Amino acid sequence: MMINEREIAVETLLYITVNGAYSNIALRRSLALHRSLSRVQKAFVTEIVTGCVRNLIQLDYVIDKISSTPTTKIEPAVLCILRISVFQMMHMDKVPIFAICNEAVNLTKRLGPARLSGFVNGILRNVHRNLHDLRCIQLDGVSGLSTQFSCARWIVEHFVEELGFDAARETLTAFQKTPQITLCVNQNRTTKQELTAILLDEGVEVSDGKLTDSCLTVSKTSDITALPSFQKGLYHVIDESAVMAIQSAMPINGRVIDLCAAPGGKTFTVANFAPTASVLARDIHSHKLDLITDGVRRLGLSDVDVCYGDAAKRDEGLIQTADLVIADVPCSGLGTLAKRPDIKLENRKSLADIPKLVELQRQILAASWEYVRPGGKLLYSTCTISSAENTDNRNWLLDNFPFRPVDFSGQLPDFEGFASAVDGYIQILPQHYNTDGFFIAVFERV
Repeated sequence: MMINEREIAVETLLYITVNGAYSNIALRRSLALHRSLSRVQKAFVTEIVTGCVRNLIQLDYVIDKISSTPTTKIEPAVLCILRISVFQMMHMDKVPIFAICNEAVNLTKRLGPARLSGFVNGILRNVHRNLHDLRCIQLDGVSGLSTQFSCARWIVEHFVEELGFDAARETLTAFQKTPQITLCVNQNRTTKQELTAILLDEGVEVSDGKLTDSCLTVSKTSDITALPSFQKGLYHVIDESAVMAIQSAMPINGRVIDLCAAPGGKTFTVANFAPTASVLARDIHSHKLDLITDGVRRLGLSDVDVCYGDAAKRDEGLIQTADLVIADVPCSGLGTLAKRPDIKLENRKSLADIPKLVELQRQILAASWEYVRPGGKLLYSTCTISSAENTDNRNWLLDNFPFRPVDFSGQLPDFEGFASAVDGYIQILPQHYNTDGFFIAVFERV
């Protein structure tokens, strides 16, 4: 019998929750194993799996409300069948309830134990009968936010401490949205208007970016890299907040060193915005350097060198050689929960990771600040929401090294929330512009 989409979704979710795999890697693996699936079927599997990961704590809460057996005691395969079924009931209104229940029972008989098919059917019928009440459950405090937004308690507590309760709720709400795909137009090969028309012809929905003139947001595509427009190098994929980081350091001339360059988005953006600049793209992950090299070739970029380099170790040969150093450092990634919902799961990360990351971030800054020529710039950025990794590191750099903040307000759109750009930094939150949560700070060496 031919395997169906829900069975693939169950196997993928099982691989994520039992083996600790990242959802994007697990999905790529599953879809590669089932190449015969149509575009619509692949999209269905992707929606179920990512939706379950994004809502896992909430789904388990609902199952625990109905089931006499707690989720911690339910057979893993059966639990995943229940999760994908409850997700469809609560978040995919167009799927008929009878189809969800029937498929769940059949899956339980196939993936087993088959004797639990009645148990599964009973729970799902009860969920359906109580669906309105389950959707309307209101929970208070940090525990309520953790359950409602399926986010590890420590992350909720961290956001409440950083932002306040109401803003934390807004941030978590924004992370529940399906993330947008942002493209930065390759201005050497096409225009924004031409690319829009090409993408529409390829069946992709297109809209303008919100923060920069060089970006488009797209949807209705299961694999952007399969499009002819991508293969022709008409754009690269990058979050618009990261594009704005490069824009904040403009004008860019001379030599640029991108310290933690993989997968290459900022290097590509610099080469696109400043074609007269030369870029040295370095990264500690050797296997990712090929991604940058392939991107440079695909986009037709010139004067970009790609090589191995440990950003936390001082390279004497680079001292005072750069007009701009980009330090987009490893971070906790708490601004990327929409795209990387795995981070929200319990036991994937912890609050104890942040001090270790701060230490690494400061090692990188201490090792690389001398690469900047006097009068040159240092761009520091993270994709997280954490004062320890962001404003505290900014202040530490100013206190310990010969730099001053750069007012980059003139490089930004006239939007609310960017007032601190006059002091050389901004924190973008996902609820503001539907981007990643992102921190940007620009300095000049004096």
